[in-house]
Formats: sequence, structure tokens, C-alpha cells
Amino acid sequence: MASAEAQKLKDLYQSWNERRAANQNEPIAFLRSLFQEWEQVSTEVPGVWYESIDGPVTGIRAVPIGADEARAILYVHGGGYIGGSSASHRKFAGHLAHAIGAPAFAVDYRLAPEHKYPAQLDDVRAAFDWLVAGGVSPSQIIVAGDSAGGALATALALLLRDEGAPVPGAVVALSPYYDSEGFGDSFESNTSSDIMAGARGRAGIHANVSMFIADESQRTSPYVTALRADVTGLPPHFLTVGEGELLVDGVLRFGDMLREAGIDVVVEVVPDMQHVFPLMAGRAPEADASVRAIAEFVRTHVPTTRNEAVHAPA
Repeated sequence: MASAEAQKLKDLYQSWNERRAANQNEPIAFLRSLFQEWEQVSTEVPGVWYESIDGPVTGIRAVPIGADEARAILYVHGGGYIGGSSASHRKFAGHLAHAIGAPAFAVDYRLAPEHKYPAQLDDVRAAFDWLVAGGVSPSQIIVAGDSAGGALATALALLLRDEGAPVPGAVVALSPYYDSEGFGDSFESNTSSDIMAGARGRAGIHANVSMFIADESQRTSPYVTALRADVTGLPPHFLTVGEGELLVDGVLRFGDMLREAGIDVVVEVVPDMQHVFPLMAGRAPEADASVRAIAEFVRTHVPTTRNEAVHAPA
């Protein structure tokens, strides 16, 4: 059974549904205002400071005191490719940075529908290149993201591999959009348990991705639908998803693909949790447990260059 603290995310998503029902036309500005409210479910993190970044792409950098600057987290926010921002995910990036003991750069990529694919992937690539130019080895970069951002995190690893460039040390994906075509049975079986997206089902994911891609032929690109990818040569992945989400079957299937290719993968399926539940870090025990598991995974695959860990997990 979910903790009492986890109710806050359920309440937020129910509020979104009620307001969406009252705004049938759903202008982009309205939807984006909802996604900004993700900022409410994380707590502030003591010992982490923030700075705005105005480089090739903009964003917010979260730096824990005593951070290992030889490593970096590139954080890619969710929001269905149409919303979300570094501000909406600032505090969660701070939780990851504190738990891992490395700076986190939450990137602001261009949003659809004004900017179609591959603008978002191009911007995430530019942010990765910016970190490398700043002296961080690709193998010391953890690319993490939630929802659409989780899909972009894996897409970046695929793109780098396809270009013959060094891939990141690890990918962390929270409730990622791996199944953009709606293959999974969970798009039907979990319509009542997924508060955020259940009422819209397969049609919802199809419509959302249609706003992101320039034409339907792009939907089957492995950079858009990871289930279409050849995963050979990808870095280790940590995947987490709520058991009752529409997206759970796609996450499970992608995890199986990684295992079959001999790639280290952790797949965390948590009962009674909603979409991107780790964003409740600092508030709900389920989210804090997931952040600790992510930090342990990172210590295994992207260990600190120092003799001791900088921080214990939050």
C-alpha cells in the first residue's frame, strides 16, 4: 500500500484532470502551467546550491557542497515534449545531485509543437557536449530523465552510439516514454489505476507524440520509440515505473531487450505508484527509496574518482 505522503502526487494529477476537463480546448500555455506544478511535490535539499546556465542550451545547475566535479548528471525533464522545464525539476535534480555527490545540469530543451523532433534531441546532445567541453569525460556523465525526458535520455545514448561517439556512463529513466506506439497491454489494463493518463489511454500517448514529431513516419524511429531500437552497445540503464502506469509494459519490454543484449539493467516496478513518482523525493518514502537505489546503481557503474563518497544518499 502506498504511503500517506504519496497521496500528494495523486492529488496533483487529479487536480490536473479536473482543470483539463474544465478547459476543453487545452491551449499549450495552459498545459505548460500544469507541468510546472511538478515543482511542488519535491522538497528543497539542504546543502545544494543552484546556478542558472546560459550556454549552448540554458538550464539550472544543482551543485551539492563538496561535489565531485569530475562527474556530472545531465537531467532531462519530462512534460510530454510540450512542457516542463529546469525550474519544474530543479529540486528533484538537487536530490539526485546530493544522493550521487555530483553536480546535476537540468537542461531546458526546445519544446513542441513550436519545435518538432529532432530539436529536443539536438538540444540534449548540445548539453552533453557542453559538459564534455567543460572537462567531464563522457563515461563520467549520468544521463537521467523522466517521462518524455527519460525517452530522450536513452535516445541520446542511441544517437551517440550510432555516431561512433563515446556514450555516457549510465542512463537513468523514470517512467520513460519507450512505447510511443502503444504496443503494451498496460494501455488497456491500467486505465483505471493511472490517474494522470489513464482516461486518455492509447489515444493520449498517440496524440502527445503527434505534437512532437513532424510526420507519422518518425514515430517508428528508434529515437522516438525505443522499443524499435537495436540496443547493442548502450550503457547500463536504471529504469523505474509505477506498477499501475500505462507505460509499464513498454518499460518492462525495454528492460528485457537490454538484458538479452547483455547490458546491465535494473528495472524497478513499484506498486501503487503514479507516473514519475520519484519526483516526490524528500516527501514520500517510496521516492526516497528510489533515489537511494539510483545512487547505489550509479556508484556501481560510474564510481566517484575520489577515495570516499561525497554524500550519503538523501
